[in-house]
Amino acid sequence: MSPPALPGDGRRDGDGPVDRLDEIASGFQAAKVLFAAAELRLFDLLREPGASAEEIARATGGSPRGLRILLDALVALELVSKRGESYRNRPEHESELLEGSPGHFVAMLRHRNRMFRSWARLEEIVMGGAPPVREILDERQANEDFIRAMYAVSHRRAGPLVDRLELRGVRAVADLGGGPGVYLEEIARRHPEIELYLADLPMTLEVARERLSRSAAGRRVRLLPWDLYGSPPPPELPPLDLALLSQVVHGEPPEANRGLFARLFDRIAPGGRLVVVERLVDKGRASPRDAALFAVNMLAMTPGGRTYTEREILDWGREAGFVAEPGEQVDEGASLVRLRRPRDSR
Repeated sequence: MSPPALPGDGRRDGDGPVDRLDEIASGFQAAKVLFAAAELRLFDLLREPGASAEEIARATGGSPRGLRILLDALVALELVSKRGESYRNRPEHESELLEGSPGHFVAMLRHRNRMFRSWARLEEIVMGGAPPVREILDERQANEDFIRAMYAVSHRRAGPLVDRLELRGVRAVADLGGGPGVYLEEIARRHPEIELYLADLPMTLEVARERLSRSAAGRRVRLLPWDLYGSPPPPELPPLDLALLSQVVHGEPPEANRGLFARLFDRIAPGGRLVVVERLVDKGRASPRDAALFAVNMLAMTPGGRTYTEREILDWGREAGFVAEPGEQVDEGASLVRLRRPRDSR
């Protein structure tokens, strides 16, 4: 007879309340194993033909015991295979876990490890403790990981999102706070006649420039340094037929977003549109589940951000002078909130 399952050991005796609580409480274990492997860049060392824990210890200067235990956990998670004492990446995940692969997920894992450190202070933050450190704004490696992590998410969304934009007759488009510039690159592939502008912080634009320079479409995107919340629009930015504001407003408090929308109104041409791309929360703020948890992430990672309802975003637009247009969902993590500047506005 086997012993009873212990909390956190991965076995469930049933579907009772304790099992549900234990499932939630032990979820961090698998995530942290994956984060540690990404931080230590183990997956690059586990290419064919593989390596033993001792060989990886020599390559990294790490502990053979620690690496063996971590590698065995990766085997248990079915991310790594083991034959004898040799470990290697499983082929079904390798392209996402090797940093040289297009669209790899390693930068996202390192970004989420930084999130993990902030979440570890959640009780202190909830009680009004010191605000979190904005690593992604101030530290070069953290910023690069964040922007590359955003690419890992947005490049899969780019086609479906651009499909939903009305681009007929559009002459100038800007992605404001657009990070890696994926959406503009997709527009450039389809519409060589449109002027394209990516506006973001200088450190972010360095990462975007390196990525966009690899394609003819990407090289058509003009990069403009702009702190959206701290300065007026740059004079090089023309009147816009379409401004994208993608996954930006959740990082700031409502009053900052109201101010941004007011500044953007004057930069958008009469008849032009502002399209906000966000993970929306329902008016009760407790669903969808991912949006409610993302609000906690904003609590842990920013001084004033949270998730917003569609109504809140539309209200900021109306206060600035925009009129609302029907929105739609792109996928589970992104919805379009559409606003238009009236043609007769001055």
